[in-house]
Amino acid sequence: MFNTLILAWALFGYASTRKLEELCRTDIRFMFLMNNYRPSHQAFHRFIHDDLKMPIDKIFTEINKYIENHDTVDTSVLYLDGTKFEANANKMTFVWKKATTKYRSRCWEKTMKCIQRLNHYIKNDLELSMLFSVYHEIRLDYLIDVCDWIEQYMKDHGIDFKHGKGQRKHEIQRFYDELKEYALKMYKYTLHLDILEERNSFSKTDPDATFMHMKYDYYNNTGVFKPGYNVQMGVSSEYIRHIYVSCDANDMKTYVPFMEGYYDAYKAYPSIVSADAGYGSYDNYSYNSIHNIRQYLKYSGYEKEKEKKTKRNQFKSFQMKENESGEIICPAGHAFTLVSARLDHRSVYPRINQKYVNEHCGECPLRSKCTKAKNGRTLNRSRDVEKYHKEVRENIESDEGKKIMTQRSIQAEGVFANLKQDYGYTRLRRRGESGVKEEIFLAAIGYNIRKYHKHKHRQKEEKLPQA
Repeated sequence: MFNTLILAWALFGYASTRKLEELCRTDIRFMFLMNNYRPSHQAFHRFIHDDLKMPIDKIFTEINKYIENHDTVDTSVLYLDGTKFEANANKMTFVWKKATTKYRSRCWEKTMKCIQRLNHYIKNDLELSMLFSVYHEIRLDYLIDVCDWIEQYMKDHGIDFKHGKGQRKHEIQRFYDELKEYALKMYKYTLHLDILEERNSFSKTDPDATFMHMKYDYYNNTGVFKPGYNVQMGVSSEYIRHIYVSCDANDMKTYVPFMEGYYDAYKAYPSIVSADAGYGSYDNYSYNSIHNIRQYLKYSGYEKEKEKKTKRNQFKSFQMKENESGEIICPAGHAFTLVSARLDHRSVYPRINQKYVNEHCGECPLRSKCTKAKNGRTLNRSRDVEKYHKEVRENIESDEGKKIMTQRSIQAEGVFANLKQDYGYTRLRRRGESGVKEEIFLAAIGYNIRKYHKHKHRQKEEKLPQA
């Protein structure tokens, strides 16, 4: 069944269980592989769901190792890129973290006001000495205890619960119903925040999916978010070497987990990892430096720095260069003064940030074009980051670097073009992170086998004598 499954994914880019059932009944190739057995779509589903979920990534790695031993694969260079696949989820089932936090706090405020009214009723109408505390911090268990006390009080005093139209409720039951409604809402908001964790959104249909911007928009480019997954793929010699599926909308945070997974699979790091500006950060550069990976990750602003200095862009910070003494010079010829330097621990690897102030802006004729600050123009720089940026520029602008960056756009982006454009695999069919990973790995195995077959077929044609 595995051979049949992989052949279908290699031929069609994606194969549903219904399609597999049909192929085993109508296609002679699949009938031969199945020895004329005709499994139902449910049998294929059980095989994929029960037998392939855990080892699929290991199967993918073992197939890559086989290809590495039987074809020419340069594993020293890895071309990295990411794309977003739309999840199999309703586009209108979004839950936003900011809104949920706001609704939760408002709901708790209403709950405490209700408890204050309940205290007033207990003191004046029930004439009891006990009162409930009013908490500023959210305590869902406390709210449940209050509801349990009201329920026990009604039971002890023979007060029946009334429900339905035309039934007159007791006053204390009204408090019970209101607090119970608040408790259910608080439970729902707390559950949503637990699902969100560090994310800003998720879909009710597929809680593992995060709402992201997609290139294709159903709503005429209105900026509507859609639920999806961020898929990172590393390519070497046109073969997909490693995959990392995440819910991060940004590629920058996916680099280190991707490389850690690559090392776990192959027990070695590539010498060069080439990627676009979405991965260029101080943490990623530091990670490369520690693991002896050459710096080929572009950074944001790289293309802007290559622009010539003009009257329009001369006031940009990247156009303000240092003189021979190491002083930063503004367009008017004045030097900046270092006023502070602090150690920044907000990232994984600490760095030193320096703040520079120009003390000559008071009567400068270019001040209106340069800055609107009352105390003059300021610059924030990190020598550690600039050192990595210099290394990236030297690597990318070398002859070898130009070839590598050209191949990155061909190979890494070519994989997604083949999957999405040529085979129409633009939207995921399975739900949940485990199901999505399973589906993506099957698509990657099919792609690699398809590529391996083409390479071998091309080699055979080259060995044939020319007419």
